[in-house]
Amino acid sequence: MINLPDVQKGKSGFPKFPIDNVGIEGLKVKMNIKSKDNKKQQVLAKISSFCSLNENLKGINMSRIGRSIYDVLSESNHAGFSDLKKFVSKLKEAHKAKYIYMKANFDYEIENYSPITKTYSPEFVNVSFENILNGEETKSFLTVSATGLSLCPCSKEMSLLKNNISAEELKLIEELPNKLKKKILLSGFGAHNQKSQIKIKLELAKNNNFYIEDIYDIIKTSSSAPTFSILKRPDEKWVTEVSYMGGFWDNGEFNKTDGGARFVEDIIRHIVDKLNVEIDKSIADYAIKVCNQESIHSGDICATAITTAGKNLQYIDFFE
Repeated sequence: MINLPDVQKGKSGFPKFPIDNVGIEGLKVKMNIKSKDNKKQQVLAKISSFCSLNENLKGINMSRIGRSIYDVLSESNHAGFSDLKKFVSKLKEAHKAKYIYMKANFDYEIENYSPITKTYSPEFVNVSFENILNGEETKSFLTVSATGLSLCPCSKEMSLLKNNISAEELKLIEELPNKLKKKILLSGFGAHNQKSQIKIKLELAKNNNFYIEDIYDIIKTSSSAPTFSILKRPDEKWVTEVSYMGGFWDNGEFNKTDGGARFVEDIIRHIVDKLNVEIDKSIADYAIKVCNQESIHSGDICATAITTAGKNLQYIDFFE
């Protein structure tokens, strides 16, 4: 075999400045992801991987990134992964660098069913695993983006029948049986609603047992109502009633749920309330972005709320 020159190992002939990140983006890899019920789901992930480079070395061996990733997949017999620690450890060994960053982005299918007819209605959420190895310290991040529904509380309040009737009409309603009176007082003329784009980024604690499905459940129960890929008419009735009233009617009985009219601010605060229970247990830090795609404005406007746990996690990548 011909002894080819390894130019990137050169130490002269270039300006001597360190580089923060050098590596690859867009490497496609099939990976098995571990689900909450300990099953494996194969996804097509886009990989980004970077390392630091000191001022005295010309470059890195880019091909080692792909080779290291496939080595880990082969050594693990394509096991299910819930973080990238094995990959970054292999990359550190390959590059002999103090700093390694790796990100895997993919779409993940969550088994889901419509609320009333139980029609199979799979939800595909966008997921990122990120790992940073800095010296001996490793940090792991999990980001999930999914949709929810937001029904405007102000629009609902203006449209409620009880706010649009006379005192004489209200007296007549008061004479009705309680069940019928409750239905009338909850009813209105409608309210505008939006699709909420919700993104939650978690820094995972060392002994975490937090899964993609857990974040999806938080998104689903913090919105006015969950969204579904497939709905039949009884399911659509459920979504409409839950988003408007925070519950649904069934055989004359009102069944309360986690939903109801919510501003973008309400949704993000409900998410915070749920995540704070896990802080310092499964979660070390978090950042959240909720963007409601406005339905009553002609322009492409989003009502947006962003917040963090107030620790160190930055959310600069949440801005457009």
